[in-house]
Amino acid sequence: MKIGKILLIAASLVISVNVSAQCDQDISLYREYFKQWKAAKFNPQSLNMQMVTSWRNVFINCPKAKQQTYLDGVDIIPYVFLNDKKYEAQREAYIDTLVMVFDNRAMYYPNSKTGSQIGEISGRKGLALQKWAPERTQQIFEALKKAIDLDGENVNIGFVIPYFTQIIKASKENIVEESLILDEYDRLMSIVDAKLSAATEASDDKTIESCNTNKAGLDALVEPYANCEDLIRIYTPKFEAEPENIDLLRKISNMLDKKNCDDSPLYLDVAKNMHKIDPSPESAYLIGKKLLKTNQYTQAKPYLVEATQSTNVERAAQAYKYLAQICVVNKTFEQGRDYARKAAALDRKDGEPYIIIGTLYAESAKECGGGDSFYSKVAYWAAVDQFVKAKSVDPSIAEKANKYISAYSQNFPKIEDIFFHGFEEGQEYMVECWINEKTTVRASK
Repeated sequence: MKIGKILLIAASLVISVNVSAQCDQDISLYREYFKQWKAAKFNPQSLNMQMVTSWRNVFINCPKAKQQTYLDGVDIIPYVFLNDKKYEAQREAYIDTLVMVFDNRAMYYPNSKTGSQIGEISGRKGLALQKWAPERTQQIFEALKKAIDLDGENVNIGFVIPYFTQIIKASKENIVEESLILDEYDRLMSIVDAKLSAATEASDDKTIESCNTNKAGLDALVEPYANCEDLIRIYTPKFEAEPENIDLLRKISNMLDKKNCDDSPLYLDVAKNMHKIDPSPESAYLIGKKLLKTNQYTQAKPYLVEATQSTNVERAAQAYKYLAQICVVNKTFEQGRDYARKAAALDRKDGEPYIIIGTLYAESAKECGGGDSFYSKVAYWAAVDQFVKAKSVDPSIAEKANKYISAYSQNFPKIEDIFFHGFEEGQEYMVECWINEKTTVRASK
């Protein structure tokens, strides 16, 4: 019995050695031909079919020999078989083989030096199928979705737009619900925003450019599905079915807010439910914004004050700007300036707070002038200074700022009034009242 076992073990070792030797030989052979073929840019005239035979032997018999086998396979299968019409009858079988190449790589080499690479492999499978078998809508969708699901914010950004286009295609073919377009837009935009934030912190210009390109691409693709009418049509039944699902409420509110659909009853219903279930600066922001839209300033203010505590800097800054705008209406000028300055401190590239401060100065001009025709106009100098500052920090609002400058400059004192009061153009002047800012004497043109 012992001799029999020894002979059996010896025979298996011989077979193993022979298989290993054959693998090494096939790897060496196909790789040499492959390099030559690749150097010729996969020209069919440079193809040696022995390469294919040897590669197939390695793929079938030596699955753990080299990861390179699978990397080469994603070129060999398409460029040899899918690009050649003579293999048209077997096309589906070769596409299945291409899928198997990706799946086997994920099975035998699930990890890279930095961790799991299953998501990356699945994403690349989706891209390959998009190119070579676009009719396989569901299979492509599932492959790209798996990449996004597994890798999240670490996903290859090159998968984002292809996945989103596939969702739209799958929706048109009734494979997925139309609402998934908006759900995944929200998720993908969050992923890209996270990547953009990290890239900005690292001063990675290439990734910053890629992220901005993806953001623009997502916005362009979602546009036909993200008008307010469609958003309300899609999300109203979802809200009615699960009015206390906090995750759903956040998703709906974010989408309605991003697309400026905050004048709908759905928006306020969602915001109130969010604040009832899980009070937060975010839900307070939504309610305050909606109340502001309907000129309910007194009711909006406490919600917006709460919203300034949001960890979302953009929303906190916007809440301060809304509060400052309420102060313009209520003529609580000094408090309005305090709010606007807090908004400016949160976003130093935003010119809007200075537009608001300028408006506060202009609105208080007559009150600060005490009835005097000259002194009731000096606040306009300080107001225009703010409009000039607005466009200097934020060129995107230059046109708006220029309109304010043009309009309010006409309210400057006339040249004769300036001389009559003992001043001259270009002279430094302190605007008093609550403003207390230095400016320059100017005459209306």
